[in-house]
Amino acid sequence: LIVTRGAEGSQIFSGGRMIDIPCAKPEAGGDPTGCGDADRAGLLYGLASGMDWETTGRLASQIGAIKIAQRGGQNHHFTRDEIAARYKQSFKSALW
Repeated sequence: LIVTRGAEGSQIFSGGRMIDIPCAKPEAGGDPTGCGDADRAGLLYGLASGMDWETTGRLASQIGAIKIAQRGGQNHHFTRDEIAARYKQSFKSALW
């Protein structure tokens, strides 16, 4: 079970434990339209790649933070390297 809490991050409940996922800081405030879809994209990528729940949740948070800085539902763009750099800045650990 995943509970998203907007700017408060999210909580993942799995295997009898709760994992708190902090919210990645966006570069700019903006339009939340599409943030849920961006978050799910990060979750699906993490799960498909075999990442653990904490890393998967943080990746989802980071992609949501990238999205919210852009107006519109799907006007955000990023590269794998940009995601890795922003993830390291947000969570002080390497993604890949």
